[in-house]
Amino acid sequence: MNILSSWLLVTRPKTLLVAVAVILLGQTLAWYDNRVDFSLIIAGLCLLCCMSLQIAVNLANDYFDGKNGIDGVDRLGPNRALQQGLLQPNAMCAGILVTCLIAVLSGCYLIAIGGYWFVLLGLVSLAGVYLYSGGPKPLASQGLGEVAVFFYFGWLAVLGSYYLQTKVLNWSVLLPASQIGLVVAAIMLVNNIRDVASDRRSQKFTLATRLGVKASKQLYCLLVLLPSLLVTLDRYPASGVLLLLPVQLGLCWAIYQRIDRQLNMQLAQTSVFALLWALVYSVSLIITA
Repeated sequence: MNILSSWLLVTRPKTLLVAVAVILLGQTLAWYDNRVDFSLIIAGLCLLCCMSLQIAVNLANDYFDGKNGIDGVDRLGPNRALQQGLLQPNAMCAGILVTCLIAVLSGCYLIAIGGYWFVLLGLVSLAGVYLYSGGPKPLASQGLGEVAVFFYFGWLAVLGSYYLQTKVLNWSVLLPASQIGLVVAAIMLVNNIRDVASDRRSQKFTLATRLGVKASKQLYCLLVLLPSLLVTLDRYPASGVLLLLPVQLGLCWAIYQRIDRQLNMQLAQTSVFALLWALVYSVSLIITA
């Protein structure tokens, strides 16, 4: 594998659908509520910042898990760059710094637009890059990975990017932000269900290792289905997402049929579903505008 392929591997391209989904949703909600002043520059910078932070988290996860011996020969997920010796630790650290720097540079403009509150949000986001997998008590090892991604990719990304366009904190946006956050949490949960055996060996106590595989799969189904149940409470005209119910039921059926490496497909399909949810929700708003 050449160096370019190694870097592409470590960025986890399939997971980046999440960044596209949450920013698309936040920006479409902002356009629906405030079409006159919608800025494509702000939308683009929000996506760049979110995607850079997500890549930084993926790099940091690869680095810290490899450094702490969590990734062993029994790993069932995609190959890790540090574990396989495809990239050196110094190169991984440099990659984390570069992607964080891109997030900071794009975030500077967003801070100028949104105000100093976004300095705090930026610091919280950068802290998340480190605290998810690093530090004495990583969030991922405390059973808080799903909660963290729900907060960062649901509430923070959607509400934050919405505010940057509208300059208004509309609490009605909290529901669609929570809906997409639940789906992103389901993606994280699949990842941890797949790795239960290796995580237990390395004393990494994710939510899945604490609950067990059976209860974790039940929780996955709840996370996938709950967004549709919440549509009845939504003030936005987004009932079109109910067309995705067969997809949601299919994902719930599939997770009970899959074990070990088969869950890699479940993870990829759940990531695609997150993007589909954002797309269908957005189209529903555009059609009814």
